[in-house]
Amino acid sequence: MTDRIAIIGAGLAGLAAGRALAETGMTPVIFEKSRGLGGRLATRRTDFGPIDHGAPGVPASVPGGGEVWHSAPVEMRQSGLPGMSALARAMSGGLDIRKSVEVQPLIRAENTWRLSDQQGVGLGVFDRVIVTAPPIQAATLTAADATLSAQFAKAGMSPLWTLLMAFADPTGLEQEVLTLGGGLAKAIPMLAKPGQTGLERWTVHASPDWSAENLELEKDDAAARLLEAVREQVDLPGEPDYLAAHRWRYARVRTPLGMPFAASADGRLIAGGDWALGRLASDAVESGRAMAAHVIQAAG
Repeated sequence: MTDRIAIIGAGLAGLAAGRALAETGMTPVIFEKSRGLGGRLATRRTDFGPIDHGAPGVPASVPGGGEVWHSAPVEMRQSGLPGMSALARAMSGGLDIRKSVEVQPLIRAENTWRLSDQQGVGLGVFDRVIVTAPPIQAATLTAADATLSAQFAKAGMSPLWTLLMAFADPTGLEQEVLTLGGGLAKAIPMLAKPGQTGLERWTVHASPDWSAENLELEKDDAAARLLEAVREQVDLPGEPDYLAAHRWRYARVRTPLGMPFAASADGRLIAGGDWALGRLASDAVESGRAMAAHVIQAAG
């Protein structure tokens, strides 16, 4: 009998796990609560062109066939085209992914796990489940196994506010990554990335402290405050023609778990992600592949 395998989350870790399982002939079902794939490999579509509002780039070792960004730091040397979300789409090919499905806390059913959505509709019963949600959410999902869920308290993540700007007319700013201060971390121009053309578009990352202190701001308020902080350091001519803010509650790994994943005593419920190993996108891929290897070995 072939094990029924569920993966919760279609970010890098979930896609890497799904891809590795599929390569052995397994057919995992991946549940993703959002409408898109890739988690922080996120691209906002605008009338001015795509704007990456999550990870600006990933290490070259991350699969996805992206563009080499030669001038970027090694941890963001690969970029997607037309945006970062293209890397996730490339990894997702052929996988069974159910989007816009928010899985509720798992229910144990003898040696299996029963999944349901927000409306209580059953999603299936699975022999093995891989959870790739951030640690706080993973703890909630796996609360039925108290020993496993308690392990996630060891890992910590920090939030991030990002500001998205686009301009119909050139600003005159150099199209290069800018290091900023005063509540901001850096500004990344889309036109600095390989293959990008068109109008001028920027993503500004707030600092970890600013993001944490202002986590519950309304998005419009956050956008206005971040724009003001940008103006204090950068000579912007006029107003942006597109302005928006995006909040990532779980953006940066602050304290990793210290191992590729955590598993229940019987090995049928496991959880991981970048937060298990470190701050790089490649850590998420490594964790995902390690979880897949665990499932393959256990099911073999």
